[in-house]
Order: sequence, then C-alpha cells, then structure tokens
Amino acid sequence: MLNFIYNPVAGKGRAQRFRSAIEAKLKASGVAYCFWETSEHGDATRIARELTGRGECDIVAMGGDGTVHEVLNGLADPARVNLGLIPCGSGNDFAAAIGIPQTPEGALDVLLSAKPRPTDFLECAGVRGLNVIGAGIDVEILKRSYRAKFLKGSLNYFASLIMALIHFQFYRFRAEFNGERKEHRGLIVCACNGRRIGGGIGICPDAVVDDGLLDVVMVEDVSKAMIPGALVRLVQGRILRQRYTRHERAGRLKALFDPPATVQIDGELYDGLPFDVQVVTGQLRIYRR
Repeated sequence: MLNFIYNPVAGKGRAQRFRSAIEAKLKASGVAYCFWETSEHGDATRIARELTGRGECDIVAMGGDGTVHEVLNGLADPARVNLGLIPCGSGNDFAAAIGIPQTPEGALDVLLSAKPRPTDFLECAGVRGLNVIGAGIDVEILKRSYRAKFLKGSLNYFASLIMALIHFQFYRFRAEFNGERKEHRGLIVCACNGRRIGGGIGICPDAVVDDGLLDVVMVEDVSKAMIPGALVRLVQGRILRQRYTRHERAGRLKALFDPPATVQIDGELYDGLPFDVQVVTGQLRIYRR
C-alpha cells in the first residue's frame, strides 16, 4: 500500500489540490493507498516513524523539501523503504534533481511505473539529508527568507540571497576531507547530494545522487566588487567553474567554525549541530527514472 505523508498547506495549498487529482487516478488504477495529513512541524517525522516501525515499506513524501526532510528522518530503517516524492512545495529542489515532474499526474506516473532505485543520502551528526547540507551564507539567506512577511517561494529566497550578499561577512572554518585539513575564509561550505537550493539555484550542477560520494563546494576569497558577477554565475549554474569556488568529491566532510555556526540541512536550520557529514549509499531506494 502507498502511504502518502502530506502537508496540506505546502505550496500555498497546492498539496491539497494535488491530493484530489492523485486520489482520482489511484482509484481508477485500483491501487491501495492511504493519506496521512500533517498539522505541525515534526508530524511527518512522527508519522513516518510509526508507519515504518510497523512494517510499512512504501512511503510517499508529498510536499516541499521540508516535508521530504522530515519523512527521511522518520524512517525506522531506510534500507527497508521505497520512498516516493510528490513535489508540491515552494522549492522542490531534490525532486527536480532526480527528474520528478512538477505536476501531480506526472509525479504519480513515476511512482506507479518506475522502479525504486538506490539513491544516496547524507548524514550530519545523526540528522539525515537528501539534498544539501551547508553552513555560511546559505544559513543567512534562509534566516532572512523566514523573516520575510510579503515575498514567498523562490522570489523570497532570491531577494534574501541578494540582501545577504550585500551584507555578507566571511566565515572562518577548518575543513577536513580526503585527508586534507586546512583553514579557510569563505562565504559557504556545502556537502551536496542534490544540485539545487532555493527553488532552482544551481549550487552544484555536477552532483550525482547515486555515485556514493558527496560533492564538497566552498566559495572563498570573493571581494565585494566580485559579488554581482558571482550572483549572475550562480543563477546561471556556472558557480563551480569560477576561480573562487573549490569543488571536490569525498565520502566525508567535517568543518569546524569559529565562532560556531548554524547548519542548514535541506533548508532546515540546526543550532549546535557539529558539521560532520558523510554519504550513506545503498540504504535507500527512491522511485525515479
């Protein structure tokens, strides 16, 4: 049976509209299903834990990246789960990275016709992530976007990005990966499994979700005069090709900030969490083509 864990207010109510279309098609196809509605933060994690704890293995996260993040962290044993995604939030960055259509019919077609394929995920000090784990200016962008009262979705994120870059400060951290331990002064350090953040901004267009490696992205030594050009290249998906960007592949990335920094995992903010990220491969299957 397909168990849909969905956030009815995701995407300004888009999830609720998607549900009607999906239910109609499931009934016509004779597929057994059940919808489990969330009402507050943490519900998706709790529901996923309860369902998988009693042996349910087909779990569908229906919402945005936040819903997917919560569901992933509720799985009792990812190796025993086939995970489906119905993207209907404001960002849907990981779903886009694996080619899930943005329409309810298209996403459901993948769920009903594609085979679940092994897909990597990330783990940071016990917290799972599917898309990107980072610290630095990406956290400042998220904090600004969460405070915004008027703009929503991708436009909100982009406006927050511009303001964060205007007021940016460098972050000092020591990064450890591939046997290297080095001090850095930069804007951001990320461990990427997916390719996008903020509803379509290509932080790591070269990332592959099933190669058994995480993609390390660090942006360093950017002066204020370089900010406008860096922003254009980021939006164009060309940030990895710039001299101020370091891109490596590794199995693990550790970063120690001075002073300590907030960590973002799939857009969710964590204070006091050590930045110690490793890739987990061969333990999760996702319905995708």
